[in-house]
Amino acid sequence: MKIELDGISLNEAQSRDGGIAEARSVSNVHATDNRNIVLHTVPGMEGSAIQDLGRTAVRVSFDGVVMGAGAKGVVEMLRSKFKQGEPVPFNSDISGMAEVAKVVIEDLKVTEAAGNMGRYDYSIRLKEYMEPPAQSTTPPSQDDQAEQWADAAAEETDNSINALTGKVLDAEGKPMKGVTVKATMEGEEYTGMTDEEGIYKIKNLKPGDYEVTVDAKGFEGIKQNVSVGKGGEGKGTEPETGAKEGEDTGASAGEEREGPEKEDELVSPPPTVS
Repeated sequence: MKIELDGISLNEAQSRDGGIAEARSVSNVHATDNRNIVLHTVPGMEGSAIQDLGRTAVRVSFDGVVMGAGAKGVVEMLRSKFKQGEPVPFNSDISGMAEVAKVVIEDLKVTEAAGNMGRYDYSIRLKEYMEPPAQSTTPPSQDDQAEQWADAAAEETDNSINALTGKVLDAEGKPMKGVTVKATMEGEEYTGMTDEEGIYKIKNLKPGDYEVTVDAKGFEGIKQNVSVGKGGEGKGTEPETGAKEGEDTGASAGEEREGPEKEDELVSPPPTVS
């Protein structure tokens, strides 16, 4: 019978000078192995469903005797491993223990025999150490992907709303910042303001024909008619400046645009809006 605990043989005899110098033996060996079986009652049906959750850790216990000059050293090594509480290699050819590779010492009791120097009796209880399941790897963060998707969805939603956009320039072709642009239809007025690049955008427009004007010096009397329709075409017309017939205003017609966002162009001498 073979039992080794972290390389320490617990069942052997060592000879020296024709006699036994040290003897180690074990007895009363017990091994316990169980399975986790769960019974599930099925409502409205006879019997039950059985679920096997796998086996539990094997428990091993035995008594031992160590005699000889090195007996005290063997006992001290066993005590040290018990106090450390760490898994240690285990090797045995006993049925029920052959598959156990590592154990933790749960309990250790040692008795020194009175009147018999160099003899120690002990009882020990071991529990199989089962490696914990590998931790699942953390999936890569999807925050960047989600942010990109949200930005794309927001842009798509924004583009699906009827809007009018363009750019306002001064006489030197420079962007005009903070200029109010108005779109009027049937008494309803919508406004937008130009940014640092002179770009304006008027959102949430109802489908229909709008009159577009710019509230800035040099744009007095200049207006542009534009059609806005969701998914349709925006058709620009000749700007109405209020000038007399035959008078050259320098105003150009708007261009046709497709899609829900319409971009039109107004020209006023000297400043312009596109």
